[in-house]
Amino acid sequence: MDNQADTYKKPRKPLKSALSSKAFKRYLSVSMAAIIVILVFVGFIYISGGRRSGIPDDIDFIQLEAPGDNQPVVVFETSLGELKAVLYPDDAPEYCRYFTSLVESGYYDGTYFCAVVDSAYSLGGTKHPDPSQAETEDSDLTSLEAEISDRLWPIRGALASYTGSKGFGPFAKNYAGSTFIMINDIDDAYMNEDALKRSYGDQLGGVFAENGGIPNFLRKYTIFAQIYDGWEAFETLMSQEVLESSQPASDIIIERAYITTYGETVITAAE
Repeated sequence: MDNQADTYKKPRKPLKSALSSKAFKRYLSVSMAAIIVILVFVGFIYISGGRRSGIPDDIDFIQLEAPGDNQPVVVFETSLGELKAVLYPDDAPEYCRYFTSLVESGYYDGTYFCAVVDSAYSLGGTKHPDPSQAETEDSDLTSLEAEISDRLWPIRGALASYTGSKGFGPFAKNYAGSTFIMINDIDDAYMNEDALKRSYGDQLGGVFAENGGIPNFLRKYTIFAQIYDGWEAFETLMSQEVLESSQPASDIIIERAYITTYGETVITAAE
């Protein structure tokens, strides 16, 4: 398609886990831990000035590239508008197969975004709008070991899945499931470009500084997709008024989800 490059929009900087009784406790602990670690991370990168290990010197940022015509896409028709995200089955094959099967079965139709945490990320795909009751009898409780790729990073607009961890300390393994996180951005005060480059290298640090994201989620969770269209709906989602539990004050519903290809979405948009 000749007009693909014009159709695709890179993420813009914003203006300015996970469920039920047992799972909700886990969600709360993850949320609080994430916030605390974000604050610790700021002090750490200033004090240590050391680069995080395991980050390649040369990164292929496929999330910032326009998708190919045949690349699979998930479309979420929500009560706030439509969101489109390209899937990465080459980098998260097991999870993409699982997620695609859920979408095609209609699992996500009528599900909720049950939490928006400090405008930094939202939790979607739950069967109940209240995070304390989100895990219901018809919830899919599959757990898949996290798939980590050197080409997928927790930048703004990334979709990741996290349902919990097994094990302790450096031996803990993270797991993915039916719920997913949409990653936004932490406050600009914590995204100092020089500090990010010292900690994550010029390439990755520069991408975090320019595009936003949550560096603390680095190499922890299965990142499987990237939003490329629907940024207005995304920003509306992340700016929702929430209750003390991080539940949106008004229900945010995924009315329908379906799988297509990037080429088909471009044709549809042009009609």
